[in-house]
Amino acid sequence: MNLKSVCLLIALLHTAVALQAQPVEISAEVPFTPDRIPLEGLVITLDAGHGGSAHQPGYAESARGTKSRVVEGDLNMLVAGELRHHLLDAGAEVHMTRWDDRRVTTEGALSRAEELGARTRVAEETRSHLFISCHHNSTERTTATGVVILIWPKDKAGQEQPLELRLAECLTSEVEKMVPHRDWFKPYVVDHPLSSGFDVPAAVIEFGFLTNPEFDAWVSQPGSHRAEARGAYNGIVKFWTEHREELEAIRKKNFPDTSPYWISKGTLDDKAAVSLRLYDRLLHQIWPFSSSISTTTEAQALIACYRKSVITDPTFFLFQVSVEERGGGFALTGRTNYERLSTCAEQLLRLAGAQVVANEIEHLPSPRLGSKRFGVIQIPMALTWGEPTEGENVQTQVLLGERVMLLDENPEKTHVLIHGGDGYIGWVRNEAVLRLTEPEFAVWENADYATVTKDYLIDDFRVPAGASLPIVWGGSGSDGINALTVRLPKGVKATAMETTAALPARNLSWRPRGAQTPGRTVALAAAEFLTTPYVFGGRSKLGLDCSGLTGVAYAAAGLTLPRDAKQQVIVGKLVATPWHFGTMQPGDLLFFCDETGKVMHTGVSLGGSRFIHSSPPEVQVSSLDESDPLYSGPWKRQFVFARRPLQ
Repeated sequence: MNLKSVCLLIALLHTAVALQAQPVEISAEVPFTPDRIPLEGLVITLDAGHGGSAHQPGYAESARGTKSRVVEGDLNMLVAGELRHHLLDAGAEVHMTRWDDRRVTTEGALSRAEELGARTRVAEETRSHLFISCHHNSTERTTATGVVILIWPKDKAGQEQPLELRLAECLTSEVEKMVPHRDWFKPYVVDHPLSSGFDVPAAVIEFGFLTNPEFDAWVSQPGSHRAEARGAYNGIVKFWTEHREELEAIRKKNFPDTSPYWISKGTLDDKAAVSLRLYDRLLHQIWPFSSSISTTTEAQALIACYRKSVITDPTFFLFQVSVEERGGGFALTGRTNYERLSTCAEQLLRLAGAQVVANEIEHLPSPRLGSKRFGVIQIPMALTWGEPTEGENVQTQVLLGERVMLLDENPEKTHVLIHGGDGYIGWVRNEAVLRLTEPEFAVWENADYATVTKDYLIDDFRVPAGASLPIVWGGSGSDGINALTVRLPKGVKATAMETTAALPARNLSWRPRGAQTPGRTVALAAAEFLTTPYVFGGRSKLGLDCSGLTGVAYAAAGLTLPRDAKQQVIVGKLVATPWHFGTMQPGDLLFFCDETGKVMHTGVSLGGSRFIHSSPPEVQVSSLDESDPLYSGPWKRQFVFARRPLQ
C-alpha cells in the first residue's frame, strides 16, 4: 500500500468515527419480573375500568387529568396490562375483561349496570378466586391524594364476607408503598356493582385522584402505571399467601362443579423442560410416524422435513446437514451458521428414537478464515452459487461495494462462502472479495453512502446501478452539486490505480451530510412506547407486541412493514450477526429465534448493543453487551441477526 493510500485510509477512519450514527440515549431500567411463583393455583379476573363504555348513555363521565387531560380508561388499561404479566409470571391464571379501549358488552348502548354486570360475569364464567378492578378517580376536593379501595363485604344472600375487608387492607398497604400520597383512606364499604353484584371476593382499586394536580403530574408521566401495578401485585401476593385456604373454600362453595383447573407451571428456571416441550411439539408437527427411526434414510428424511418446515428462510439460515451410520448409531455432519439448528436437529432425532452417537455439524464462521471474516465486493458484479463451483445452483448477484460477511472458504481457496447484504448465502470466487478484519470493515459500515442510480463507466470499468459506495467528504468533486467523490474497494487501471473516483451527481442518490437518518426517526418513535404493556396482537399505546412496536415505529418513517416478525425478517439489508453486532445503528431491526430455529421476536436497535422491544411485561430496553446493566443473557443467546430496512 503506497503512502497516498495509507493517508486516505487514515482520513476515512477518522471520517467513519465522526460519522458513525450516535446511539439514541434512553433512560431505562430492567422491568420487574417475579423470581418465584407465589401465586400458583390462583385464578383471577382483572378489569380495566371504563374504556369505550364510559361514553355511552347513562354512564358517568370518566375522570380526566386536571392538567394533563390523561384519560382514566387508558390509565386503567395500562395498569391492568402490566399487572397481568406480573400475575402470570408468578403462576396465576389470569382473565381480562377487556384488552383495549372498548366496552365489555357487545350489544347496543346498554345501561351502566348491564355493562358492569358483563365485567363481573367474566369472573363467574372463569370460576375465579378474585376479581380486581383498576380505576382512577376524581373528586371536588382537589387536594385529596390517596389510595381508595371499594369493597362490599357481603355475598348476594346478605351473608358477611369479612375476607373482603382483609383484601382491602392488603391492597391499601401495598399500593400506598408504591404510589405517592398524603391522605390515608379507610376501605370504602359501598354497594358498587363491581364489588357487590356477585359472590366472588372483589375489590375496586382507586389508585388516586386525577383532579389533584400533584397526582395528575405524577401519574401522567410515562411508566408511572408500573408502580401502581407493582403495588397491586404485592397486595395480591400478600392476600393469597395469607388466605389461600379460605379462598379455595369460597371458590368451591361458589362453583361446586369446579373441575381441575390448574396445571403447575413448574419452576421459572426450568429452561431444559421448556426446550424439550418445544422439540417434542415440533416433532409431532413434522413427523407423523409412531415407530422409532432405524435407518439412515428415515433419519435423513426427518432432517429434510425439519429444514423445509421450520427454518424461517433458507436464504438467512445455512443448514447443510447429512446423517450417516456410525458405530451402531447415527452421526450428524455438515455445517450451519446458527448453533441452535444443530442442537435442534440432534434432539429431534433422539426424540424420534434414533441413537445419535456424534454431532459433528460445524458452526460457522469457520476458523479457517482467520481474522479476515468480513469483506467488500471489489468487482462490478459477481454471481453467487450454491456450491464452490460456478454453474452449480445460482443464488444471487453481489455488486461493487456491497458489504458481506464471510462464513467459510473451500480447501482450494478459490471460493469463499458469503452472507450477503440481501440475506442470501452463497459461494463467490475469491478475487471478487476484498477481505477485511472487523476494524477495517467498520470503516465501510460507518461511512455515509451514495447509491448509484444509473450505470456509469469510468473508461471501461463499470460502476453498476444499485451499488452503494462510501462518500469521501471534502474530496475533489464532493460539493454535492455536480459530482461526488466515492471510495472504491481497490484501484483499477481505469482510475489509474486510485481508490477514489468522482461520479456525476445525476447518477447518484445520497442523504445530505448531517441529516437525521430514517433509522433514528424509527428509534425515537419506538422510544415513545417505552413501558407500554405487552399485549399480543396489539399496535397501540394501550398495549402492543414485538412486531406491533417495530411496525408502528417504522410507520413514523414512512415504511409499512409486514405484520409479523417472521415476515419482517425478509425486509432490508443484513447488518449484524451473533459474532458481529457492535456497529448496529439506530433503527436496525434485530431478530431472535427460539430453540427450534423459528424467528419469534424482533426489536429496534438504539445503536450499538442496546435495543428497544416489546416483551412481557412491557416495552423495554435490553442489551447484548455483558458489561451493560441492561444486558440480557437469554436475548443474547437467541439473537440471530439484524437488518436495516432503510439506509
